[in-house]
Amino acid sequence: MLPSTRPSASAHRASRGARLRFALSAVRRYLPGFRRALVHYDGGRCRIAADLRTALGLHLFRTRGSLPDASIDLVGAVLRPGDTFVDGGAHVGLFTLVAATRVGPRGAVLAFEPARWARRALLRNLALNGFDWVRVYDAALSDMTGVQAFASFVGDAAALSSFVPASTRGARWERVPTVRLDDMLTDAELARLRLVKLDLEGAELRALRGAARILDSPGPDFLVELEPPHLGRAGASVESVLELFHEHGYKPYVPVPRGPEHVALSPFPTGWLPGVRPNVFLTRGCRGLLHPPAEAARTAGPASPPAAVRAVRE
Repeated sequence: MLPSTRPSASAHRASRGARLRFALSAVRRYLPGFRRALVHYDGGRCRIAADLRTALGLHLFRTRGSLPDASIDLVGAVLRPGDTFVDGGAHVGLFTLVAATRVGPRGAVLAFEPARWARRALLRNLALNGFDWVRVYDAALSDMTGVQAFASFVGDAAALSSFVPASTRGARWERVPTVRLDDMLTDAELARLRLVKLDLEGAELRALRGAARILDSPGPDFLVELEPPHLGRAGASVESVLELFHEHGYKPYVPVPRGPEHVALSPFPTGWLPGVRPNVFLTRGCRGLLHPPAEAARTAGPASPPAAVRAVRE
């Protein structure tokens, strides 16, 4: 007997629910007081306020908080309870929330977001979950302490806030504090620092030059956005960032999705695919040996997160 090709009742219900959420979001985004919706995020580990006036908020609402992203999955796979995580360019908290659930109250998360609109959304999401072990700074990471003009955007453009934006249309210029990451961590936090994520719209090299103590320390890995146009506007390049890491013994890899909450690493630049978020994972200890998802699930043990990454230390 051939298997039935008719959709199941559960598939019909799921499809009907998706259509309903799509229609509901299309209406709610124009109604004052209904433009934000709380949705589960990170596999239900936390919640996030979806702003239905933005493309990101609509996606989160319509997919019930699903956001397939190999870089976010990598953060969830790498961090452990008690770790320290730095989120440079935290935006509304997509990485910060995942990190906070993994490191827990015994850990620490430092989130830097100088753009006012995004920072307010970030603080709202943290308060929603009671993640009081996250410290939020209104400063931008740089190679010096001071104050600098910063183009701040709102809504969908908030992620493009920058010292050197591609366009200033719609920007609100603000004077924001700049800090060196080396000055922001306590000795205890530095000793537990596991991962630094930088998405700074071109200011990544400057931030790294302000993190010399961290680069010289033995522990942390980095997840860095390397977007050539952004770097070029800041007088940097992909090559200059990678050269700095090479001088400190780091090797670059590209996170590659392998299914829900499963991610592998591909040697850079062979794994860098057009249209994929240009994030590079940099580590001293990974030999590129990564278990496939089935093997990871078999060897991780009950205390490990459900992810395929198993970075093998030298």
